[in-house]
Amino acid sequence: MNLRELVDSQRFCQGLTPGQCTGLAACASERSFAPGDYLLRQHAVADTFYLVLSGEVQIRLAVPGQGVVTLETIGPDEAVGWSWFVPPHRCQFDAHAVLPTRTLAFAAAPLRALMEQDPTVGYAVLKTLVGTLTQRVQSCRLQVLDVYAPPGA
Repeated sequence: MNLRELVDSQRFCQGLTPGQCTGLAACASERSFAPGDYLLRQHAVADTFYLVLSGEVQIRLAVPGQGVVTLETIGPDEAVGWSWFVPPHRCQFDAHAVLPTRTLAFAAAPLRALMEQDPTVGYAVLKTLVGTLTQRVQSCRLQVLDVYAPPGA
């Protein structure tokens, strides 16, 4: 499968025209990560948005006094990274490959420009981004709750 076909197969391309998908493909590249490689580092410049094609990625957060906490482990058809969209464009979490991982990597600057230029593309990508944000918030919420503690403990 070539890069254009990989982009076309993503959820956010459903309902987009071939030209719109070509624009998205122009922002994309295919990247692979070995186990232990980082896709994102907390506080680093956020310049890439990833869609996992295969493999497994852990989303982790360094918490003062607690060390590194794994918030979520994600796999194929899931997005990694949202900070590329929100200034100051700094990563809020670490993301590292647990298994050999293949991704579609979208360069943030041209993707943001395309989203501004074509609101239909922007809306399609934002639906994916909001889904990712919702998952991260839910994972953080579950991390801070002790679901097994007795009431009032």
